[in-house]
Amino acid sequence: MDTNFYREVMGHYPTGVVLVSGMRNGKPVGMVVGTFSSVSLDPPMVSFMPAKTSTSYPKLLEAPVLCINVLAYDQTDVCRVLAGSDPDKFDKVAWSLSPEGAPVLHNAVATIHCTRAEQFEAGDHWITLCRVTTMEVTRPVTPLLFFQGGYGGFSPRTMSARGDAGLFAALRLADVARPHLDELATRLQCQTTALVAVDEDALTIAISAYGGTAEMTERLGERIPLIPPIGMAYVAGAEEHVVDRWLARLPDRDEVPAYRQRLDSVLARGFEITLAGPDADEIERLRDSLADYAAGRLTPARQRAVSAELGRASFFREEVPLDDDGATLDISFITAPVHNPEGDVSMLAQLGQVPGSASAATVKSWIRQLKDTVAKIEQELVDGTGRKRLEEYRSWFSHSGTADVSSPADTRSVIRKPGPA
Repeated sequence: MDTNFYREVMGHYPTGVVLVSGMRNGKPVGMVVGTFSSVSLDPPMVSFMPAKTSTSYPKLLEAPVLCINVLAYDQTDVCRVLAGSDPDKFDKVAWSLSPEGAPVLHNAVATIHCTRAEQFEAGDHWITLCRVTTMEVTRPVTPLLFFQGGYGGFSPRTMSARGDAGLFAALRLADVARPHLDELATRLQCQTTALVAVDEDALTIAISAYGGTAEMTERLGERIPLIPPIGMAYVAGAEEHVVDRWLARLPDRDEVPAYRQRLDSVLARGFEITLAGPDADEIERLRDSLADYAAGRLTPARQRAVSAELGRASFFREEVPLDDDGATLDISFITAPVHNPEGDVSMLAQLGQVPGSASAATVKSWIRQLKDTVAKIEQELVDGTGRKRLEEYRSWFSHSGTADVSSPADTRSVIRKPGPA
C-alpha cells in the first residue's frame, strides 16, 4: 500500500496528544505521542505505541515510573517544544516531580502514572502496555487534538453556551450603533453592517441595515473568520501579537511584507476598500467557503485550502487609488474601525451593496459619510447606555477565557488581548 495514501486516509481520524515522561539517571525524559489509549478497566491498563525509530523511547525504557500527561488545548507551543529533539527541552517548559517519581507537566488536563507491563512488536512500531497506579484530572479543560497535520481544540455542542453568550454581548454592544447605521443605509440606499469580535479568531455580524433596493443577504450572528485578507480594518493598528497571529494564517509567508504595508496603509487612511471581484461565481464560492469555515465544518486541510484561495483573491487586498476623481471603481465593501474612548477598536462599520461603477469622487463621498457615522457611534461609547454596553461586553470577554486581562474593570479593549493558542 502507498504510504502517502495510508497517511491521507488515516489523517481523517483525530487523535489526542500526550506527553509520556519519566526520570532517567536523575534527568527528565519524554516523548509526545498521538497513540495513547485506554485498554482495560480490570486491571486498569493503558497503552501507547512508539515508533521503532524513536530515540526517546529507549530512554523511557530505563524509567521506573511513567506519567502520561494529557495536553490541553492551549499547550500547542509546549507540545512543539517537547516534540523536538533538543536535549534541554524540559528546561523550556514548566514541570515538577510527582510523589510517584515522574515529571508532571504543569497545566495539563490529566496525569496518569503507570509502570510498563508488556511490549509487543507491531510492524514499524511497538505496542507498550502499562499498568495504571494513580491518575488525576488536574485541569478540567478541553484537550489538545492532532488532525490532518494541525493542532486544535474541541468544541462539543454541550459547550455552545459560551458562544451564545458572546453573540449576546456583541449584539448588545452593536445595538448602540443601530440608529446611525439605519440612517446611513437609508441615505446612501445601500447595506450597512456592524461587526464585533466574539473571540480572537472571529468577528460576528451583529447588525445589518438596508436601504433602497439593497437585498437582505447578511445573516445575523454569522461568524467571519479573521484570516488574511479578511479583517484587515480590525487588525490594522492592533498590538503586534494580534497582527502576528493574523499574519500567521497566510499560506504564503513571502506575502507577509506586502500585507504589513497594506495594514499600514489601512491604518493611515482609517478605512479599507474591498473591490468587487471579476467573477461573480468566484465570489459566491468564497462566501460559501467562509460560511463553512466560520461554522467550524471544515477540516484543517480544507481550512488551509480556503486560506490559500483567499490569498489568491487579489481583489480583496488591492490598494485602491482615489487620486483621480474621474476614475471608475467597482466597490464591494468599505469598512472603517469604530474606536472606544481608550482608542482601541470595539467594532467595525461597513458599507455594502453600494452602486457599481462609481467614480472615485463618489467613493470618497461615501467614505466621508461612513466616517461621520463612525464618529457618532464613537460618541455613543463615551457615556450613558453605550458606555454601559461596552463595559458589559468587556466583562463578558474577560470572563470568557479568551482574553488575558487583569480584571473586568480593565479600561483597555479586551478584544485586543491574546487568548489561548
